[in-house]
Amino acid sequence: MKKRKTGFEAFAQRFLIVTVLVFVFGIIGVKSVESSYNRQIQELKDEIETVNSEIDSLEMQKQELVSFGRISDIATAKGYTYQNDATASLQ
Repeated sequence: MKKRKTGFEAFAQRFLIVTVLVFVFGIIGVKSVESSYNRQIQELKDEIETVNSEIDSLEMQKQELVSFGRISDIATAKGYTYQNDATASLQ
């Protein structure tokens, strides 16, 4: 003889099943969003590294362009004489 479930038992069983399903799909959803954010973070880090590398390269180019030797060469090419008074000398 099969025992018949009461209304509360049937409700509790359905509620448990729905709760477990929501929990499982919720965990899957959170993991998916987390994975998406991690991918975006990695892409941004790579982009930042590329930009920092470009900045370093431009800084090196700038240092080459403002070197005293280059200024002297340009001044000489234009017919000027370049004297660097900041140079220490013994008299």
